[in-house]
Amino acid sequence: MIPVTKILKGIRTAHKRTDIGPLFIWDITEKCDLYCAHCHRKPSLYDQEESLSNEKCLSIIEDIAKMNPRILLLAGGEPLLRKNVFDIIDKCKSSGVKVGLLTNGTLINKAMAQIIKDHDVNYVGISIDGKETYHDHFKGKDGSFKLSWSAIDNLLKCGIQTGVRFTLTKENKDDLIYILEKSFESGVKRFCLHHLVYSGRVNEVADLNREEKREVMSKFFTRVKQISGLDDEFEVLTAGNHADLIYLSKMLKCDDAVLECINERGGCSAGNKVVYLDSTGIVYPCQFLLDEPMGNINDTPLLKIWNDTENILMNKFRTMSKHITGKCSECRHIKNCGGCRARAKSVSASLWDEDPGCYLNENETSHQKQKKGLEKNTT
Repeated sequence: MIPVTKILKGIRTAHKRTDIGPLFIWDITEKCDLYCAHCHRKPSLYDQEESLSNEKCLSIIEDIAKMNPRILLLAGGEPLLRKNVFDIIDKCKSSGVKVGLLTNGTLINKAMAQIIKDHDVNYVGISIDGKETYHDHFKGKDGSFKLSWSAIDNLLKCGIQTGVRFTLTKENKDDLIYILEKSFESGVKRFCLHHLVYSGRVNEVADLNREEKREVMSKFFTRVKQISGLDDEFEVLTAGNHADLIYLSKMLKCDDAVLECINERGGCSAGNKVVYLDSTGIVYPCQFLLDEPMGNINDTPLLKIWNDTENILMNKFRTMSKHITGKCSECRHIKNCGGCRARAKSVSASLWDEDPGCYLNENETSHQKQKKGLEKNTT
Protein backbone atom coordinates (compact mmCIF):
# COMPACT_ATOMS: atom_id res chain seq x y z
CA MET A 1 0.00 0.00 0.00
CA ILE A 2 1.09 3.56 -0.70
CA PRO A 3 0.69 5.89 2.33
CA VAL A 4 -0.48 8.92 0.36
CA THR A 5 -1.17 11.30 3.24
CA LYS A 6 2.13 10.50 4.94
CA ILE A 7 4.03 11.23 1.74
CA LEU A 8 2.11 14.46 1.20
CA LYS A 9 3.00 15.56 4.73
CA GLY A 10 6.67 14.94 4.08
CA ILE A 11 7.06 11.78 6.14
CA ARG A 12 9.88 10.12 4.25
CA THR A 13 10.91 7.28 6.53
CA ALA A 14 9.05 4.01 6.46
CA HIS A 15 10.43 2.43 9.65
CA LYS A 16 11.86 -0.64 8.01
CA ARG A 17 11.30 -3.33 10.61
CA THR A 18 12.26 -6.95 10.30
CA ASP A 19 10.31 -8.08 13.35
CA ILE A 20 6.89 -7.57 11.76
CA GLY A 21 5.42 -10.41 9.74
CA PRO A 22 3.17 -10.32 6.68
CA LEU A 23 -0.25 -8.86 6.18
CA PHE A 24 -2.45 -11.93 6.58
CA ILE A 25 -5.75 -12.13 4.66
CA TRP A 26 -8.05 -15.02 5.48
CA ASP A 27 -11.34 -15.76 3.77
CA ILE A 28 -13.14 -17.50 6.62
CA THR A 29 -16.23 -18.26 4.54
CA GLU A 30 -17.48 -18.48 0.97
CA LYS A 31 -20.93 -17.30 1.99
CA CYS A 32 -22.00 -13.85 0.86
CA ASP A 33 -25.21 -11.86 0.62
CA LEU A 34 -23.98 -9.76 -2.32
CA TYR A 35 -22.66 -10.48 -5.81
CA CYS A 36 -19.89 -7.93 -6.36
CA ALA A 37 -18.77 -7.55 -9.96
CA HIS A 38 -15.08 -7.34 -9.04
CA CYS A 39 -14.89 -10.18 -6.50
CA HIS A 40 -11.75 -12.33 -6.74
CA ARG A 41 -13.82 -15.30 -5.52
CA LYS A 42 -17.18 -16.65 -6.61
CA PRO A 43 -19.00 -16.83 -3.29
CA SER A 44 -22.43 -18.36 -2.86
CA LEU A 45 -25.30 -17.86 -0.46
CA TYR A 46 -26.15 -19.17 2.97
CA ASP A 47 -26.78 -22.89 2.46
CA GLN A 48 -23.14 -23.87 1.92
CA GLU A 49 -21.28 -25.73 4.67
CA GLU A 50 -17.94 -24.31 5.80
CA SER A 51 -14.93 -26.19 4.45
CA LEU A 52 -12.82 -25.66 7.57
CA SER A 53 -14.28 -26.78 10.90
CA ASN A 54 -14.48 -24.42 13.85
CA GLU A 55 -11.79 -26.44 15.61
CA LYS A 56 -9.48 -26.23 12.60
CA CYS A 57 -9.94 -22.48 12.36
CA LEU A 58 -9.01 -21.97 16.00
CA SER A 59 -5.92 -24.15 15.66
CA ILE A 60 -4.78 -22.21 12.57
CA ILE A 61 -4.65 -19.03 14.63
CA GLU A 62 -1.89 -20.47 16.79
CA ASP A 63 0.32 -20.75 13.70
CA ILE A 64 -0.75 -17.32 12.45
CA ALA A 65 0.28 -15.80 15.78
CA LYS A 66 3.78 -17.27 15.38
CA MET A 67 4.10 -15.42 12.07
CA ASN A 68 3.60 -12.12 13.95
CA PRO A 69 1.38 -10.59 11.25
CA ARG A 70 0.91 -6.84 11.03
CA ILE A 71 -2.80 -7.60 11.18
CA LEU A 72 -5.06 -10.53 10.35
CA LEU A 73 -7.86 -9.42 8.04
CA LEU A 74 -10.90 -11.69 8.13
CA ALA A 75 -12.70 -11.61 4.80
CA GLY A 76 -14.86 -13.77 2.58
CA GLY A 77 -17.45 -13.94 1.19
CA GLU A 78 -18.96 -11.94 3.98
CA PRO A 79 -17.07 -12.79 7.21
CA LEU A 80 -20.03 -11.96 9.45
CA LEU A 81 -21.95 -14.85 7.87
CA ARG A 82 -19.62 -17.36 9.50
CA LYS A 83 -21.40 -18.54 12.64
CA ASN A 84 -18.30 -18.72 14.83
CA VAL A 85 -16.67 -15.54 13.54
CA PHE A 86 -16.49 -14.07 17.04
CA ASP A 87 -14.91 -17.23 18.43
CA ILE A 88 -12.22 -16.76 15.78
CA ILE A 89 -11.83 -13.10 16.73
CA ASP A 90 -11.60 -13.92 20.44
CA LYS A 91 -8.93 -16.53 19.73
CA CYS A 92 -6.97 -13.97 17.72
CA LYS A 93 -7.12 -11.43 20.52
CA SER A 94 -6.10 -13.94 23.19
CA SER A 95 -3.19 -14.96 20.96
CA GLY A 96 -1.96 -11.39 20.60
CA VAL A 97 -3.01 -11.01 16.97
CA LYS A 98 -4.52 -7.74 15.74
CA VAL A 99 -7.67 -8.50 13.81
CA GLY A 100 -9.72 -6.61 11.25
CA LEU A 101 -12.88 -7.31 9.29
CA LEU A 102 -13.25 -6.69 5.55
CA THR A 103 -17.00 -6.54 5.12
CA ASN A 104 -19.69 -5.12 2.87
CA GLY A 105 -21.39 -3.75 5.99
CA THR A 106 -24.93 -4.83 5.13
CA LEU A 107 -25.24 -6.84 8.35
CA ILE A 108 -23.86 -4.21 10.72
CA ASN A 109 -26.81 -2.66 12.49
CA LYS A 110 -26.43 -0.89 15.84
CA ALA A 111 -26.49 -4.16 17.77
CA MET A 112 -23.87 -5.80 15.55
CA ALA A 113 -21.63 -2.74 15.78
CA GLN A 114 -21.73 -3.02 19.57
CA ILE A 115 -20.88 -6.73 19.39
CA ILE A 116 -17.90 -5.93 17.17
CA LYS A 117 -16.85 -3.32 19.73
CA ASP A 118 -17.26 -5.76 22.61
CA HIS A 119 -14.96 -8.25 20.90
CA ASP A 120 -12.25 -5.60 20.50
CA VAL A 121 -11.89 -5.74 16.72
CA ASN A 122 -9.03 -3.44 15.74
CA TYR A 123 -10.34 -2.30 12.37
CA VAL A 124 -13.34 -2.65 10.07
CA GLY A 125 -13.00 -1.91 6.36
CA ILE A 126 -16.21 -1.41 4.39
CA SER A 127 -16.31 -1.37 0.60
CA ILE A 128 -18.07 1.58 -1.01
CA ASP A 129 -17.62 1.57 -4.77
CA GLY A 130 -19.46 4.63 -6.01
CA LYS A 131 -22.59 6.69 -5.62
CA GLU A 132 -25.78 4.88 -4.69
CA THR A 133 -27.00 3.82 -8.14
CA TYR A 134 -23.65 2.51 -9.31
CA HIS A 135 -22.76 0.93 -5.97
CA ASP A 136 -26.02 -1.03 -5.79
CA HIS A 137 -25.58 -2.25 -9.37
CA PHE A 138 -21.92 -3.13 -8.77
CA LYS A 139 -22.78 -5.05 -5.61
CA GLY A 140 -25.76 -6.81 -7.16
CA LYS A 141 -28.27 -5.68 -4.53
CA ASP A 142 -30.59 -2.69 -4.30
CA GLY A 143 -30.29 -0.84 -1.02
CA SER A 144 -26.75 -2.03 -0.28
CA PHE A 145 -25.32 1.50 -0.44
CA LYS A 146 -27.61 2.76 2.32
CA LEU A 147 -26.94 -0.32 4.43
CA SER A 148 -23.19 0.10 4.08
CA TRP A 149 -23.22 3.76 5.02
CA SER A 150 -25.50 3.01 7.94
CA ALA A 151 -22.91 0.44 9.05
CA ILE A 152 -20.19 3.08 8.91
CA ASP A 153 -22.25 5.40 11.10
CA ASN A 154 -22.99 2.61 13.57
CA LEU A 155 -19.33 1.61 13.82
CA LEU A 156 -18.12 5.18 14.27
CA LYS A 157 -20.64 5.79 17.04
CA CYS A 158 -19.16 2.79 18.84
CA GLY A 159 -15.68 4.23 18.51
CA ILE A 160 -14.42 1.51 16.16
CA GLN A 161 -11.63 2.35 13.72
CA THR A 162 -13.42 2.27 10.39
CA GLY A 163 -12.20 2.63 6.84
CA VAL A 164 -13.75 2.96 3.40
CA ARG A 165 -12.40 0.81 0.56
CA PHE A 166 -13.07 2.02 -3.00
CA THR A 167 -12.21 -0.04 -6.09
CA LEU A 168 -11.57 2.18 -9.11
CA THR A 169 -13.19 1.26 -12.44
CA LYS A 170 -13.93 3.05 -15.70
CA GLU A 171 -17.59 3.37 -14.69
CA ASN A 172 -17.07 4.84 -11.21
CA LYS A 173 -14.04 7.08 -11.80
CA ASP A 174 -16.20 10.19 -11.61
CA ASP A 175 -17.54 9.08 -8.20
CA LEU A 176 -14.12 8.78 -6.56
CA ILE A 177 -13.78 12.33 -5.22
CA TYR A 178 -17.38 12.30 -4.00
CA ILE A 179 -16.84 9.11 -1.97
CA LEU A 180 -13.52 10.44 -0.65
CA GLU A 181 -15.20 13.63 0.54
CA LYS A 182 -18.21 11.79 1.95
CA SER A 183 -15.89 9.50 3.89
CA PHE A 184 -14.01 12.46 5.33
CA GLU A 185 -17.20 14.32 6.24
CA SER A 186 -18.65 11.21 7.90
CA GLY A 187 -15.74 11.00 10.32
CA VAL A 188 -14.01 8.03 8.72
CA LYS A 189 -10.28 8.14 9.47
CA ARG A 190 -9.03 5.83 6.73
CA PHE A 191 -9.72 5.75 2.99
CA CYS A 192 -8.11 3.23 0.66
CA LEU A 193 -8.29 3.42 -3.12
CA HIS A 194 -7.86 -0.01 -4.69
CA HIS A 195 -6.85 -0.33 -8.32
CA LEU A 196 -8.59 -3.02 -10.33
CA VAL A 197 -6.80 -6.38 -10.35
CA TYR A 198 -7.96 -8.75 -13.08
CA SER A 199 -9.06 -11.81 -11.13
CA GLY A 200 -12.26 -13.74 -10.46
CA ARG A 201 -15.32 -11.97 -11.87
CA VAL A 202 -13.40 -8.83 -12.71
CA ASN A 203 -13.28 -9.61 -16.44
CA GLU A 204 -16.82 -8.22 -16.46
CA VAL A 205 -15.49 -4.84 -15.26
CA ALA A 206 -13.72 -2.24 -17.43
CA ASP A 207 -10.45 -0.71 -16.24
CA LEU A 208 -9.28 2.81 -17.05
CA ASN A 209 -6.82 3.42 -19.85
CA ARG A 210 -3.46 5.07 -19.18
CA GLU A 211 -4.54 8.66 -19.80
CA GLU A 212 -7.70 8.22 -17.74
CA LYS A 213 -5.66 6.89 -14.82
CA ARG A 214 -3.24 9.78 -14.98
CA GLU A 215 -6.07 12.29 -14.98
CA VAL A 216 -7.99 10.57 -12.17
CA MET A 217 -4.94 10.08 -9.97
CA SER A 218 -3.83 13.70 -10.45
CA LYS A 219 -7.22 14.96 -9.31
CA PHE A 220 -7.31 12.42 -6.47
CA PHE A 221 -3.87 13.30 -5.08
CA THR A 222 -4.64 17.01 -5.36
CA ARG A 223 -7.91 16.65 -3.44
CA VAL A 224 -6.31 14.40 -0.82
CA LYS A 225 -3.67 17.05 -0.20
CA GLN A 226 -6.38 19.65 0.37
CA ILE A 227 -8.40 17.43 2.70
CA SER A 228 -5.46 16.07 4.68
CA GLY A 229 -4.58 19.59 5.76
CA LEU A 230 -7.91 19.77 7.59
CA ASP A 231 -7.45 16.66 9.75
CA ASP A 232 -4.11 15.13 10.68
CA GLU A 233 -5.82 11.86 11.63
CA PHE A 234 -7.35 11.26 8.20
CA GLU A 235 -5.27 8.62 6.42
CA VAL A 236 -5.42 7.92 2.68
CA LEU A 237 -3.73 4.98 1.00
CA THR A 238 -3.76 3.36 -2.40
CA ALA A 239 -3.34 -0.34 -3.15
CA GLY A 240 -2.82 -2.53 -6.18
CA ASN A 241 -0.59 -0.24 -8.23
CA HIS A 242 2.84 0.92 -7.08
CA ALA A 243 2.96 3.29 -10.04
CA ASP A 244 1.02 5.56 -7.67
CA LEU A 245 4.18 6.03 -5.63
CA ILE A 246 6.20 7.14 -8.63
CA TYR A 247 3.43 9.35 -10.01
CA LEU A 248 2.79 11.04 -6.67
CA SER A 249 6.50 11.59 -6.16
CA LYS A 250 6.69 13.15 -9.63
CA MET A 251 3.88 15.54 -8.69
CA LEU A 252 5.83 16.47 -5.56
CA LYS A 253 9.05 16.77 -7.59
CA CYS A 254 10.86 14.16 -5.50
CA ASP A 255 14.02 12.57 -6.85
CA ASP A 256 14.72 8.84 -6.94
CA ALA A 257 16.67 8.98 -3.67
CA VAL A 258 13.55 10.21 -1.88
CA LEU A 259 11.59 7.34 -3.42
CA GLU A 260 14.00 4.91 -1.78
CA CYS A 261 13.30 6.50 1.61
CA ILE A 262 9.55 6.65 1.15
CA ASN A 263 9.01 3.09 0.07
CA GLU A 264 9.14 0.54 2.87
CA ARG A 265 9.98 -2.44 0.69
CA GLY A 266 9.01 -1.75 -2.87
CA GLY A 267 6.83 -3.51 -5.34
CA CYS A 268 4.26 -6.25 -5.32
CA SER A 269 3.93 -7.79 -1.84
CA ALA A 270 2.61 -11.18 -2.99
CA GLY A 271 4.21 -14.15 -1.26
CA ASN A 272 6.52 -11.90 0.73
CA LYS A 273 4.71 -9.26 2.77
CA VAL A 274 1.25 -10.67 2.05
CA VAL A 275 -0.18 -14.14 2.53
CA TYR A 276 -3.69 -15.24 1.63
CA LEU A 277 -5.55 -18.23 3.05
CA ASP A 278 -8.79 -19.24 1.37
CA SER A 279 -11.81 -20.77 3.06
CA THR A 280 -10.76 -24.32 2.18
CA GLY A 281 -7.25 -24.08 3.62
CA ILE A 282 -5.18 -23.35 0.51
CA VAL A 283 -2.38 -20.80 0.89
CA TYR A 284 -1.70 -18.35 -1.96
CA PRO A 285 0.78 -15.50 -2.56
CA CYS A 286 -2.15 -13.07 -2.54
CA GLN A 287 -5.92 -13.08 -2.94
CA PHE A 288 -5.70 -12.49 -6.69
CA LEU A 289 -3.31 -15.29 -7.68
CA LEU A 290 -5.73 -18.16 -7.23
CA ASP A 291 -4.00 -20.41 -9.75
CA GLU A 292 -0.68 -20.22 -7.88
CA PRO A 293 -1.19 -22.27 -4.69
CA MET A 294 1.77 -22.50 -2.31
CA GLY A 295 0.38 -25.25 -0.10
CA ASN A 296 -2.61 -26.59 1.81
CA ILE A 297 -2.85 -26.39 5.60
CA ASN A 298 -4.92 -29.58 5.60
CA ASP A 299 -1.76 -31.39 4.45
CA THR A 300 1.10 -29.19 5.67
CA PRO A 301 1.38 -26.87 8.69
CA LEU A 302 1.02 -23.19 7.82
CA LEU A 303 4.43 -22.24 9.19
CA LYS A 304 6.12 -24.96 7.16
CA ILE A 305 4.46 -23.67 3.99
CA TRP A 306 5.46 -20.07 4.70
CA ASN A 307 9.04 -20.87 5.67
CA ASP A 308 9.71 -23.47 2.97
CA THR A 309 13.03 -22.40 1.46
CA GLU A 310 12.72 -25.06 -1.23
CA ASN A 311 9.46 -23.67 -2.60
CA ILE A 312 10.53 -22.37 -6.02
CA LEU A 313 7.51 -20.12 -6.50
CA MET A 314 7.85 -18.51 -3.09
CA ASN A 315 11.56 -17.93 -3.58
CA LYS A 316 10.85 -16.17 -6.86
CA PHE A 317 8.32 -13.89 -5.19
CA ARG A 318 10.91 -12.98 -2.60
CA THR A 319 13.51 -12.13 -5.25
CA MET A 320 10.97 -10.73 -7.68
CA SER A 321 12.99 -8.10 -9.50
CA LYS A 322 15.34 -10.81 -10.82
CA HIS A 323 12.54 -12.57 -12.68
CA ILE A 324 10.44 -9.74 -14.11
CA THR A 325 10.49 -9.32 -17.89
CA GLY A 326 9.04 -6.89 -20.44
CA LYS A 327 8.81 -3.14 -19.85
CA CYS A 328 8.80 -3.53 -16.07
CA SER A 329 12.27 -5.11 -16.23
CA GLU A 330 13.56 -2.06 -18.11
CA CYS A 331 12.04 0.49 -15.73
CA ARG A 332 14.33 2.36 -13.38
CA HIS A 333 11.71 2.02 -10.65
CA ILE A 334 11.62 -1.77 -10.71
CA LYS A 335 12.65 -2.05 -7.05
CA ASN A 336 10.16 0.58 -5.89
CA CYS A 337 7.35 -0.78 -8.03
CA GLY A 338 7.80 -3.93 -10.08
CA GLY A 339 4.17 -4.00 -11.16
CA CYS A 340 1.29 -6.24 -10.09
CA ARG A 341 2.04 -9.90 -10.80
CA ALA A 342 -1.64 -10.89 -10.84
CA ARG A 343 -2.49 -8.31 -13.51
CA ALA A 344 0.52 -9.38 -15.55
CA LYS A 345 -0.50 -13.03 -15.52
CA SER A 346 -4.13 -12.28 -16.32
CA VAL A 347 -3.09 -10.70 -19.62
CA SER A 348 0.05 -12.55 -20.73
CA ALA A 349 -0.23 -15.85 -18.78
CA SER A 350 3.21 -15.13 -17.29
CA LEU A 351 3.65 -14.04 -13.69
CA TRP A 352 6.73 -12.07 -14.59
CA ASP A 353 5.63 -10.08 -17.63
CA GLU A 354 4.97 -6.33 -17.56
CA ASP A 355 2.00 -4.95 -15.65
CA PRO A 356 -0.74 -3.83 -18.08
CA GLY A 357 -2.07 -1.49 -15.39
CA CYS A 358 1.00 0.77 -15.35
CA TYR A 359 0.16 4.34 -16.32
CA LEU A 360 3.64 5.89 -16.23
CA ASN A 361 5.10 7.33 -19.42
CA GLU A 362 8.53 6.69 -20.91
CA ASN A 363 10.08 9.81 -19.40
CA GLU A 364 9.08 8.59 -15.95
CA THR A 365 10.45 5.07 -16.37
CA SER A 366 13.56 5.27 -18.55
CA HIS A 367 17.07 4.92 -17.16
CA GLN A 368 18.19 7.54 -19.67
CA LYS A 369 16.03 10.14 -17.93
CA GLN A 370 17.59 9.18 -14.59
CA LYS A 371 21.09 9.43 -16.05
CA LYS A 372 20.44 12.93 -17.37
CA GLY A 373 19.12 13.97 -13.96
CA LEU A 374 22.26 12.70 -12.24
CA GLU A 375 24.50 14.48 -14.74
CA LYS A 376 22.60 17.71 -14.12
CA ASN A 377 22.97 17.36 -10.35
CA THR A 378 26.74 16.90 -10.61
CA THR A 379 27.44 19.84 -12.89
